[in-house]
Amino acid sequence: MSSKSLDVLTAGVERACRTSSGAVTLQRVVAATLREAVPFDAWCVLTVDPASMLPTGGFHREGLPLEYMNQFVEIEARGEDALALPTLARGQERAMSLSAATGGRPETSSRYQEILVPTGMPHEMRLLFSTNAKVWGALVMFRSADAADFSAAEAELASAATGMVAEAIRREMVLTEVAAAEDIEGPGLLLLDPDLGRISATAAAAHWLHQVDDDIDRRRELPYCVLNLARQAWSRPGAARSRIRTRAGRWLTLHAERLTGADDQLSIIIEATRPVEIAALIADSYRLTAREREVVGLLARGYSRTEIARVLTVSAHTVDDHIKRVFGKLDVRSRAELTAKLFFDQHVPRIENEIPVGGTGWFLR
Repeated sequence: MSSKSLDVLTAGVERACRTSSGAVTLQRVVAATLREAVPFDAWCVLTVDPASMLPTGGFHREGLPLEYMNQFVEIEARGEDALALPTLARGQERAMSLSAATGGRPETSSRYQEILVPTGMPHEMRLLFSTNAKVWGALVMFRSADAADFSAAEAELASAATGMVAEAIRREMVLTEVAAAEDIEGPGLLLLDPDLGRISATAAAAHWLHQVDDDIDRRRELPYCVLNLARQAWSRPGAARSRIRTRAGRWLTLHAERLTGADDQLSIIIEATRPVEIAALIADSYRLTAREREVVGLLARGYSRTEIARVLTVSAHTVDDHIKRVFGKLDVRSRAELTAKLFFDQHVPRIENEIPVGGTGWFLR
């Protein structure tokens, strides 16, 4: 690897990171810069959720023919094929060719046989944009049959020149989150009496209540889900909290707490669900416990039962019990089915609806 080539390429990548806006656009510019030193005929970039190693978006128009895209996504979502993103992420190298990953036998890859060879793009190399063991994006490169395969030197060059890209992607995601927050209405306050009648409501509270997707108690003019939360707060000490969905598909977080004083009142704060809470909605939708949520994340990232036991400091038998319960709740029979279900149930609808991704790597709603 030429030190001059590395210096020039690194400078170009750093310039792309400084001047590009948006995580996907940034990766597209990095790809164009890298292409000058490591040629490729087709390519795509992905943004990646660090918690699950599943894609959250990307750019595919310069990639493989669209008629193969669904098949490509299905193979990728199962996480079992050679050079799957979780497998590459857990290795020592950030960039690797399919040939290197298969020990010179790319024909053992389903993707190679079913997609790469039929499309005339049999050579593939993947490059992860990662930092501190977290992957934020990836570049997938392809070469045609009449071109030479990607070499180890090219993989080393691509990896060495792009070390700063992950932080730049994360920065752009944070900026996206900040910009989105400016468009989200602020929290509202609703005050109720002991009979759950409305004492007062701020304009923001009235705005949110009007959007709640639930039937209305006509006497109190409040959604039943709000009244149920209020009853919980009246019946026990401390605050009660719930998340509810609007007709437009947004999520709201409600905090209810009894106020003691001369006149008993109940306060309910209503606000748009913060991005940091959104990931928990996946666990809630499948009724997963906190420990089961950890197991799901590790399974999705390719950890074995023995490795999960070591990370969680529990026995392998305990891990087996957790996995059995997780599979039962998600109605799957294998790790591959689990990761595919997470991707198609939780990621694909948000990607199709162009939901932006925030600083945690997860969708903003």
